[in-house]
Amino acid sequence: MSHFQFVIKHDAKALTPLLSAIQALADSEKDALGFLPGRAFEEAIGRQRLIAALVEDSGVRTFAGYLLHGGVFPNAKIQQIAAVPAFRKNGAASALMKAFVSELERLGFLSLRADVASNLPAALAFYAKNGFERVRERSGGLARGRTIIIHSRQLETDNLFTLASAQSGTGIDLGVRRRGPGEVPVFAFDLNVYFDLVRQRHQSDHARRLFGEALGHTIRLAVADEFVAELRKTSNSTSADPVLQMALQLPRLPKPDASELETLAARIYDTVFEKPKSKGVGTDQARSDANHVAHAMISRASAFITRDGPILNARNELLATFGIDIATVEEVLDLLPPEPLTSNSMSVRGEGFEPGSINASQLSAYLLEVKAPSTLASEFADPQSPSACVRRWAIRCDDRVVGAGVVLLPRGIEPIARMFVQVRHEHQGAELFADYLLDTLIRDSCESAPVTVELVHLSGQSIVNKLATARGFQRTANASTFSKIAVGRPLTADTWSTVTQQVRRRTGLVLPDTASTLSNGEIKIRARTGASKWISAAALEDLLGPTIFVWPGCGGVIVPITRAYADELLGTAVQATLGFVANRDAAFLSTRGYINAPRTVRQMRAGMPIVFYESKRKGNGRGAAVAVARIVNSILIAKSQLNSKSDKRLVIDSVESFSATDDVLLTTFDNLMAFPSPVGFETLKKLDAVGGANLVSAVSLSSEQITFILTCGWPGGKIK
Repeated sequence: MSHFQFVIKHDAKALTPLLSAIQALADSEKDALGFLPGRAFEEAIGRQRLIAALVEDSGVRTFAGYLLHGGVFPNAKIQQIAAVPAFRKNGAASALMKAFVSELERLGFLSLRADVASNLPAALAFYAKNGFERVRERSGGLARGRTIIIHSRQLETDNLFTLASAQSGTGIDLGVRRRGPGEVPVFAFDLNVYFDLVRQRHQSDHARRLFGEALGHTIRLAVADEFVAELRKTSNSTSADPVLQMALQLPRLPKPDASELETLAARIYDTVFEKPKSKGVGTDQARSDANHVAHAMISRASAFITRDGPILNARNELLATFGIDIATVEEVLDLLPPEPLTSNSMSVRGEGFEPGSINASQLSAYLLEVKAPSTLASEFADPQSPSACVRRWAIRCDDRVVGAGVVLLPRGIEPIARMFVQVRHEHQGAELFADYLLDTLIRDSCESAPVTVELVHLSGQSIVNKLATARGFQRTANASTFSKIAVGRPLTADTWSTVTQQVRRRTGLVLPDTASTLSNGEIKIRARTGASKWISAAALEDLLGPTIFVWPGCGGVIVPITRAYADELLGTAVQATLGFVANRDAAFLSTRGYINAPRTVRQMRAGMPIVFYESKRKGNGRGAAVAVARIVNSILIAKSQLNSKSDKRLVIDSVESFSATDDVLLTTFDNLMAFPSPVGFETLKKLDAVGGANLVSAVSLSSEQITFILTCGWPGGKIK
């Protein structure tokens, strides 16, 4: 990345002092640009038809170039663009172009035109590099006799055609449901849960926390009429029984139609007790339990909370047949973060830039400077919900904010993480910054549990919008947001049921009951809206990412990596990097590259999990599996064609030592997740996962081996 930081100026106050420098640069390029008098530049500044690039270095700003434009809305035209010779190889013209395009997209322009003489190869290459296409030719003036090639670029601006295209390509509408301020989900519960609360029992702590959440208005708890009727049967005195008196004060589900309740309860009794011949079949208690569940279903409760074995055993059939969810107290509590998330600090620092937190006032100032919608500052700089977790991040170059992002995560059973990312397009690192902010905010949002993520669509932020689409975000029907679901942990056959239940309860997305339902590379999903769709495994991983799917029967690979490379490429360092040591760009990318010998090409297939083993070779490696990711692709590439310094995905200085041949295997991967608990060599050896050479090279793994490694790496099922 160039060490130059370009500052783009639009306003007359900043541009007027530059008038003589602009005129001098234009006069020095008459052959390419033609001649314009000083008066023309002065008028352009007054009419806001000119922008200039300044280079900021150690607090001193130097003129680097300008862009003169015209046109009539919605079609803009570049009349001149020029850079001072000292900055031509350092991105000044590109910075001007990116800033101008971003501003046009923000304002709703549809196209941008540039007329370029055919005898200016450098200019022709510049426009081609910046997304322009040749559309036609015309004759130039008689004096020079040149041919003028007209170039055009379609802008990433919402219009009837682009919106229709976006909506047709979203695949499935996630049906994001936003509850009103006082609207919280209702859960019905049975007597066992109540007795856990009022008596000292094994599950009492969980029950107390559940009722505490209800008192805090995170959820609502209610009981069926059958609950009180059953309790009365065991009470000797209504007035003298404190347990009964307290129960009488509990919120009640709405009174159902008696005939409807009787019919539904009979069907539920048959499903739960009669057909499977469950314990208690034929008893009054079993029929009472069926009444409880039926009343909860008629009242459209979010779930019925119980510890009753037969009801829990029939939960899948009850959900599929009657649409009533059955949950334990612990499962409901797992839907809630234990406390509002605490802000963590970024320990990485890039070459010429640094990520870090940004406070509300700094964020407001930045959003005002970049002309972001005023609603953005009111929602994200000063959120109204005091219980919401707020994470605000910024990227700074020489203390100047060049990108920012925020995620708001409300506390609740079905939270929607609202986020935005905004970057200065003129900066050479804009794509890198956007990628890093998106990835960081998504991971922040699903730190405790799966969550629906809503990304605000910002006009003029085509870099962010394209990266979001690549990360699985779907454009919503109203076009104002993108949405996705973030799981934040691997899915294996062992964790499938638990994680997919959480996904369904917190987001409304329904996945199959088992992980063994992959058919011809596709899986059937159902959104909250009821719409179903077959979707590829890769697309589903994108939609739910960050995550790794370990499909039964589909294996993966474990590869060695030295500690020096692991610390940088995987971010798995035990100790944070010192502040003055800059990380390479790969540390900020969601897709990174791993180099090894060509002989492993058959083991590294797209879509499979790749486990990274930090070897003990060359010093102080931990001798443990430390991270897992998904392979995007693997290609053989000649060493002479691989520039490790220009390829941002890599952290190596030289490829020579990675194979004895002239080629190396470049494997790109994404959805990287570090193990909370590294899995040691001895455990891997017992699992027969180290190969004959003790993980000196790549070793193929079965899905069962990967599942076991991930189970050891995520003890308790929690991702860090």
